[in-house]
Amino acid sequence: MQLGQEKSNRLRPIVGPPFSDQTWRFGGPRQKEDPRSSQLEFRIPGESPVMRSLKTLILRAADCNSTVLIIGESGTGKELVARSIHDFGQRQAEPFLAINCGALTESLLESELFGHVKGAFTGATTYKKGVFESTGKGTIFLDEFGEMSSAMQVRLLRVLQEHKVRPVGSEESKEINFNARVVVATNRDLRREVAEGRFRKDLYYRVNVFSIRSPALRDRLDDLPLLIDVLLNRLVDSTKLVRPLGFDSEALALLQNYSWPGNVRELENLIERLAINPPGTGLVSSTDISFALELNGSGESDNSREIILSKGLNCLRNSRATTVRHLHKRQELDLYLTELARVGGNVTRAARRLGINRSTLHMRIKRLEMKLASLSQAE
Repeated sequence: MQLGQEKSNRLRPIVGPPFSDQTWRFGGPRQKEDPRSSQLEFRIPGESPVMRSLKTLILRAADCNSTVLIIGESGTGKELVARSIHDFGQRQAEPFLAINCGALTESLLESELFGHVKGAFTGATTYKKGVFESTGKGTIFLDEFGEMSSAMQVRLLRVLQEHKVRPVGSEESKEINFNARVVVATNRDLRREVAEGRFRKDLYYRVNVFSIRSPALRDRLDDLPLLIDVLLNRLVDSTKLVRPLGFDSEALALLQNYSWPGNVRELENLIERLAINPPGTGLVSSTDISFALELNGSGESDNSREIILSKGLNCLRNSRATTVRHLHKRQELDLYLTELARVGGNVTRAARRLGINRSTLHMRIKRLEMKLASLSQAE
């Protein structure tokens, strides 16, 4: 009886919180933290839930040899994810070669990937190895994978299926085995591309073995203060930072209410701009942020104004003129309205893209509209 009670006391419920370092898994020892986690944390900063999940997937991908599909908007660091998968895996001592599939013509891409023999085309004076041959046991990273032509999709599908590559202009019998791992990335929705006939279904399933989503910056705004600190420290190391910078609370609030269409790449651009030409006080205000965002091209377009006006919102009927002391309110409102314009005035879709509730978005627009109206009347 005592023995039965001991076993009962050691059991854990199947339904409940996820296993942590302090809990026991059935049939095995306590789960220990991966020693690579701290190194990955240094390379990819972020403590939000989506970033913790991303780092877990990176380490899992590093431990296997499956093809990886990285999905994410431009500027989210998809190549950094791919390099991390390579550097934290068993192939880290082997080459990592990256090809931008959207930047090359079909014939040039074919030659870069598969190589060519002498005389294969005009200018082919020597034999050239393609990345599938020259990477050895390393990692091939195909960026902008969704931009490939139909013909290239067909050829790449066969290469991935057979793990053999034939250089351009060579005989069919001259196929070369390759052992490289393939990681691909795209900012396109490949499922939609497949449904609409622009991307091969069989190739999609061939590369979509291990899928990782690189999150947009607007989905991890809790990481913003940490990212700013990391970027400023990098600028200090590169001597681009003239003096230490601080951000007041309104400046941070404005940054956290911005939708960041350019993601981390846009944030890097903005922080470097502020570092090179800092405010005299060394404290960045919401006005400084507003002007910096305008230089990023995030200002409101005439097309956006027309869409919003057609939806019956009157907040854009006044001129663009505004005083410096409420520029941040104007900027915040413009961000919401621009996002609305992108989705044709659909409040539900705009709220989903911004990561907030529909009612919250509607309330913020009305609140800012009233504040700006009252400020204008007071002046």
